[in-house]
Amino acid sequence: MVTEWRPCGLLSGKPASAYAVLLLNQPLNKNAVDAVISGAAMLVCADAGADRLYNYDSETSNGLKTRLPDAIVGDLDSLTKEVAEHYSRKGVKIIRDPDQMSTDFTKCLKWINDVWTNDINNREKELDVVVLGGLGGRVDQGFSQIHHLYMAANNEKLLSGRIYLLSEQSLTFVLSEGANVVLIEPDFFEENVGIIPVLGRTNITTDGLEWDVQDWPTEFGGQLSTSNHIRSDRVEISFTGPMPLFTLELASRFAAVYPR
Repeated sequence: MVTEWRPCGLLSGKPASAYAVLLLNQPLNKNAVDAVISGAAMLVCADAGADRLYNYDSETSNGLKTRLPDAIVGDLDSLTKEVAEHYSRKGVKIIRDPDQMSTDFTKCLKWINDVWTNDINNREKELDVVVLGGLGGRVDQGFSQIHHLYMAANNEKLLSGRIYLLSEQSLTFVLSEGANVVLIEPDFFEENVGIIPVLGRTNITTDGLEWDVQDWPTEFGGQLSTSNHIRSDRVEISFTGPMPLFTLELASRFAAVYPR
């Protein structure tokens, strides 16, 4: 089985399938938000991710219209009163889930999936999820986001389609079993990519990179495929072993801008 990935469509406004945007309580990459927010079938904030959206809207000066979230979901321990009241007045659903055995991330994924799959018009359609998060802050939170990518990819109660992490500098996703083909268009990504064996030793075979490999073993503490370079508009990756993570560096127009 071959899985085809078209990540450029998420950033160009021409996605291969419908997607939801999930905003975590992390510093927002505003350039990435600009690219994906208007085309989303659904917009959901995880707890104080709503504060991030509120601040993003108040700072928007790029001509884009602000967009209300479809829901704010979580235990609501960090959502500020001002922002909660603002969105409540606008008719936004604010859903408190006090379950301490699940994270706001998973609560949001479940809510998105339930709403989508229970709509009779959507039952035959998959919904991808684009998560706006960050990997440049606390290490444990960064690992948590990667953990949730794997959790969702293996749980149909959380996800009906595919899941992507759109962070400060990268777009990241878990490769599917079998052969993977990543289709690349000009001006959406820089040349740098990585194939990360998060779950343990795996053997990878690639075509379309500067340093292609054949049945190459990779694992933490051993060899890692990082800072490889895209050399084709079609990158092919297959593997034997646990599913690795694939990450692409965003083109500068989509990357976060930091004050110097």
